[in-house]
Amino acid sequence: MKHRILPAIILVCALAGCSRFDEMSKNPYALYEAPAESFVHPIMFKTQYNLISVFRGTTVFLAQYAVTTNAESSSRIIGNYNIPEGTSDDIWTSLYLQYGNAMVMYDQAVREGSKSMQAVALILRSFLITQITDSYGDVPFTEAGLLPLSGTTDKYTTAYDSQKEIYRAVFCMLEDANKMLSETEDIHFSALCDKTFGGDLDKWRRFGNSLYARLLMRVAMKVMEEDGGTLELNDTWEALNVKSKLAEFYDCFQNGSGDYPMMRSRDDRPLIPFSTQNETEQTPFYTTTNGIWNSVAVCDVLTRRMLDYTEAVDSDGQKYYKYKARESGGHVEDPRFDCWWRKTNGMPNQLLNADSVKFLDNEEHKSSAGNSLIGRMTYGNDYASAITGKIYDLKNASSYPLMNFSELYFIFAEAGARGLVSSASGIGAYLALLREGVTQSILEWNPYVTAESDEVVDYVNYVTNGELYSGATLNSDNALEAILTQKWISSFFIGIEAWSDYRRTGYPILRTDGPAAGNDKILPTRLRYPSDEPYRNPVSYQAAVDGWLGGTNNIQTDVWWADTKESKAVRLLGRK
Repeated sequence: MKHRILPAIILVCALAGCSRFDEMSKNPYALYEAPAESFVHPIMFKTQYNLISVFRGTTVFLAQYAVTTNAESSSRIIGNYNIPEGTSDDIWTSLYLQYGNAMVMYDQAVREGSKSMQAVALILRSFLITQITDSYGDVPFTEAGLLPLSGTTDKYTTAYDSQKEIYRAVFCMLEDANKMLSETEDIHFSALCDKTFGGDLDKWRRFGNSLYARLLMRVAMKVMEEDGGTLELNDTWEALNVKSKLAEFYDCFQNGSGDYPMMRSRDDRPLIPFSTQNETEQTPFYTTTNGIWNSVAVCDVLTRRMLDYTEAVDSDGQKYYKYKARESGGHVEDPRFDCWWRKTNGMPNQLLNADSVKFLDNEEHKSSAGNSLIGRMTYGNDYASAITGKIYDLKNASSYPLMNFSELYFIFAEAGARGLVSSASGIGAYLALLREGVTQSILEWNPYVTAESDEVVDYVNYVTNGELYSGATLNSDNALEAILTQKWISSFFIGIEAWSDYRRTGYPILRTDGPAAGNDKILPTRLRYPSDEPYRNPVSYQAAVDGWLGGTNNIQTDVWWADTKESKAVRLLGRK
């Protein structure tokens, strides 16, 4: 385990007073006593700052949302599964730092006797450690969590915990958090300390339980396959039955209350604010040059799901998909597309470098003025979108969601389609959840439409009635593909979620055997442990590599929850 989570580094927010976030950001290593609540916004902000950076730098390529146009060699392109050593350090470095902050926050809350702040810290710890383990697999957890509180700087040899044990502990933490927040008499804490929920503890409880639903679905199929659907927890919470817990969550979601209240609307989702005016709250893309920003091009895998198209072959013999507008006989466009991309044509992925260069240079992929027709990410200013002419800004948005409200609809739709929740298991029930999930996702992104707007209604009708999934309209046989493909679209710019869902389920079906694909044509199943971990933590690192990884720090071994027969079989379709 790296020394980055020791106390001298951990107290990123340990300055008195929540109104002094500027100073906290400029001097993140100062050691000061601070109330537990003052840790909340710095942890939330820095976590999201790093996750949206990871999305644009890694997830966007692994999940085949986009293709990079800025590479000298196809052998060093993440979308080709050739991930150099050191590329995967970001999540480990940044999120362990924030996990340490959450540990210190929890310890401070215990000393203050504040159950509500202990609960918030437990939710933060649960979110952070699952992001880490979902990225790498087995990671330091139990001993690593003690380092920030130890007061020592001479122990870096923290043992690795199995992912299964980490999830057991996380479910216990989320149960504890829900119980504490149900019993506390506190309603709010300082809004200055919480720019996400304004100190509203009810919203924190709903976020914690919504996160619980996400993580329970993450492990559901593995627990069903390995343990018959029941996961032993601890002496306090005993055992967790996947079906009964998901059913209880679904009832609470439907009712808006219950023992595990969930997010009720888009207003309950955790939106992390950013600002172009305050240098300590700017996005990680604020200083990114236009050239670098425009080096990420929309992948035709995504355009073919969101827009209509005609197949064509350019003069170099490369097949491509040309946007077909609605007025030209195409189907209705996805109202989210304009929010993310400025042009409508997609680029093939996993091309050899020479073929990628030829594709971009080919006149058929340029306008009469010589401008590329390939979509790049929106970034405000005067760059209007190609379909509606509206202006959107992914580069410097005023906020980014840590988790979306719409995700809950997809979680319960999947649970229904799998027969895990009987009250959602009929096709009518999970179809309704799918439709509402797509609607809510559109409204989370597009401020110019409502649920009743023609383009929203028409698109939702299309994705449930059009021949989209395995060449057919939605039915009980292709329901999982339909639900999880739409969940994939809705997970855009949400950290590592799309990549995690793909590893867990195999959906959407992604081609992984393109001409430049490396890693034996296997979409990476994890990130490699950081390049300096063998030197900082040699004994524990080697035990992990020789153990669950089988001898090499590879990107082909499945993490625990992804190692199911179903997931492996579906993912294999991308190589056929």
